[in-house]
Amino acid sequence: MKRKALVLLLVAVLAAVPAMAATRGASDEGSVGVGLNIGTNTGLGLKFGMGKFDILANIGLANFNIGADGFNLGGDVAVSYEVYDFDLGGKHHMPLTLGLGATMALDIKKDVDFDLGLVVPVGIEYQIPDFPLAFYLRLAPGVGIVNDSKFNVDFDFAAYIGVLWMFG
Repeated sequence: MKRKALVLLLVAVLAAVPAMAATRGASDEGSVGVGLNIGTNTGLGLKFGMGKFDILANIGLANFNIGADGFNLGGDVAVSYEVYDFDLGGKHHMPLTLGLGATMALDIKKDVDFDLGLVVPVGIEYQIPDFPLAFYLRLAPGVGIVNDSKFNVDFDFAAYIGVLWMFG
């Protein structure tokens, strides 16, 4: 069953790559966004506009998990492509994005455990026209590869909502 999930994710990624090749990133080339990310890891959100694609990154507390026995740090990085643009009229638009990325987590207690997964983030974004504030929502299903520092193929998932101040 675990191998089937990994094969299905690989087939989905390979099917999506040709569609992404003809697209572009949702942000202007050379732009940088810094802001707050709330979701499966809550903390700092980053976005780098590279022209044909965007690079997304988040780092923070994993699943709001902090307690007396330790805490979890989470992070992820992904590339994202605009696959459709919802034109809302005037300068208003909402790009629909699709990407490929990795999620990581450290469970820091008496010992440290590590998690790693591959995800396919699907998101929608909105930037206020003529103002450098951008909002996003992303859902990222995927496959976990390492769980509690042990190789274990399983379902993985990430979800985010955030706001970024865009520079450039």
